[in-house]
Amino acid sequence: MSDPSLRLPNTQFCAVLNLGALPLEAPPLPPRFAHPVLDAQWLEDGAAVYIGFEGGELHFDVSETTIQHHFHDADGTDTDNSPWPPADTAGLLAWAVPFVKHVAGLLEELTMDAAEAAEWSALGLTVYATSPPEPVQLEVVDLELEGEQLMLPWLGAGHVGHDHIDGPNHPIALLWNVDHAEPNEPLATAWTDPTTGQPAVLAKPFVNWDVVGLPEQEVLEWLEGLYLNHHLLADPEELILRAGLERIAGLR
Repeated sequence: MSDPSLRLPNTQFCAVLNLGALPLEAPPLPPRFAHPVLDAQWLEDGAAVYIGFEGGELHFDVSETTIQHHFHDADGTDTDNSPWPPADTAGLLAWAVPFVKHVAGLLEELTMDAAEAAEWSALGLTVYATSPPEPVQLEVVDLELEGEQLMLPWLGAGHVGHDHIDGPNHPIALLWNVDHAEPNEPLATAWTDPTTGQPAVLAKPFVNWDVVGLPEQEVLEWLEGLYLNHHLLADPEELILRAGLERIAGLR
């Protein structure tokens, strides 16, 4: 288990963003949809917007000329049929379409601002402000960023890397190469313990740890920290983008 005493403290971060004209002009969300999980991805030919709930998801694909949507049921399967009753679905779509149109119109700029703000936070700065080319109303969004596990660089022999592998609970393989070439020899695997939500790790059998240059336990502890930082902690760029989406939606 990663030592929580070796983690950096959480930090408060303030992002001043251009989120367009707010409040959003849209019908209210039906009560059962009061707490959506929002995400979006800017694409060269449009945008993808994701609106998730415990019982399913609503996805939008936006191009210059069309807005299309589909659903995902509770187990994540794509479907054209809503997992919710018709009246609730109609209310959700009545809110979602104006939201998606608003987001799609500014998502490229918002994505770049979120990336730049994350770079500022990595430098230890606590406030980021966008610089629009002309005067516009800006929104102040406050959020908390999780502290990373403090880690030493790889101190063993050779060169390490990691890669996603097939399996439940988001597993990765720690790969190694003694000659500083592309890592290709698996040393251990890490995944998310579904009970605790923390990293779980397991060494591969028959590894010559003397050649690796670190004891097995030290390698596993190093892999725990790597997995926590890169696969469990929320990415600051994603958090800032989602905070902006939540402000647009009137959720914060």
